[in-house]
Amino acid sequence: RRPNPPQSRVATMEAYRRAFIATGSFEPVKHVMAGVFLVAFGMEHYFHHKYHAHAEAAHAVPETPGAAMEKHGSMGGAGLPPAAAAAAALPTNPDDMMEEIKNLRDELASMRNAIRVAAEAGNAGGKK
Repeated sequence: RRPNPPQSRVATMEAYRRAFIATGSFEPVKHVMAGVFLVAFGMEHYFHHKYHAHAEAAHAVPETPGAAMEKHGSMGGAGLPPAAAAAAALPTNPDDMMEEIKNLRDELASMRNAIRVAAEAGNAGGKK
């Protein structure tokens, strides 16, 4: 016989059930909340550093502030992560912004119209 036999998971879970669940304790809820917090914190930490590691590796420190604007402004954010490159490519002139908003509204209207036409076609096809 071994001096300290390993416990099975069933025995461990049964002990947990007797100690916390069967007594109607609020502790299991706290344990779940703590577990979710730890997993979320770990994921946020990992992805935050993963993002910054790629962003920092893609960019050398520019010599002058003008060089940074030229690098990101004229090249459209080359070497940046996709979301940051898209943000760097956005217009900064108010007139250009209004034109971009107008284009997006037109694009949205055409998508809504396409959805409406498809829904009407689907409804008409189902009534046969």
